[in-house]
Amino acid sequence: MKIYSSKLMKAALFLAGSLLSALAFNLFLLPNNIVTGFSGIAVILNNLFGLRPSLILLIMYIIILILSFILVGKEKTKNSIVGSFLFPLFIEATAYMTPYIDLNNIEPIVMILCGAVMSGVGLGLVYKVGYTTGGSDVLNQILSIKLKKPMGACTVISNIFIILGGLFFFGFASAIYSIIVIAVMSVVIDKVMIGISQSKSFYVITEHETTVKKFLLSKLSHGVTIIPARGGYTGNELKLIMCIIPTKEYVTVKEGILAIDDNAMILVSDVYEIVGGK
Repeated sequence: MKIYSSKLMKAALFLAGSLLSALAFNLFLLPNNIVTGFSGIAVILNNLFGLRPSLILLIMYIIILILSFILVGKEKTKNSIVGSFLFPLFIEATAYMTPYIDLNNIEPIVMILCGAVMSGVGLGLVYKVGYTTGGSDVLNQILSIKLKKPMGACTVISNIFIILGGLFFFGFASAIYSIIVIAVMSVVIDKVMIGISQSKSFYVITEHETTVKKFLLSKLSHGVTIIPARGGYTGNELKLIMCIIPTKEYVTVKEGILAIDDNAMILVSDVYEIVGGK
């Protein structure tokens, strides 16, 4: 029953994310000639020839799926199949909703930012459950495997060419807006997938290990883990203090440690999830 519930939740998030992203495309990105990914190609062809974006995307997605099956295999492609058909369907369905939503009095930059956030939330939900909406995601996967480059680099390369197309057909403003949308979308996608960090992990190397440990345990009531370590250059035995604290106490902890030992080495990183422990 638990497995069934989990699958149902994943399906719901996938559908909601795809629908939200499609609505953002029709409401905000298409009217403002914003070109990102394969949907950017659909924007260009729609503007030049009046072709329906849903039809353009469906044709391109089918072609790229076939290439993916041939070049990278079934396993690497299977999670993109449903999205490749569902996303164009949602693009077509939401296109009939947009005439009833009046956005004429909203500034273009506000519309563009709204589109970026909405699309980022939608895609983040889709990626969070292990699926994609097809298109450029599949292309970037193929490029990454065949060129032996990181996915991030392949995404940048494919978007550069699409933005250049937008620059040629729509002008400089469209290209700048498209870059802004891509930047905002990438941040929002990350936040949706891994969450917003509400904790920080501190890793401290200090000569005053006992005093720092007492400060963290007694004064701030935070648990501490002592990790044996050794200097890579000197070979000296060291003790690494690890402590996870709420983000709001970051300054208090840092200043407290430095007040004890101003030569302490402190490494701080975001913590998005803590599982287990007592």
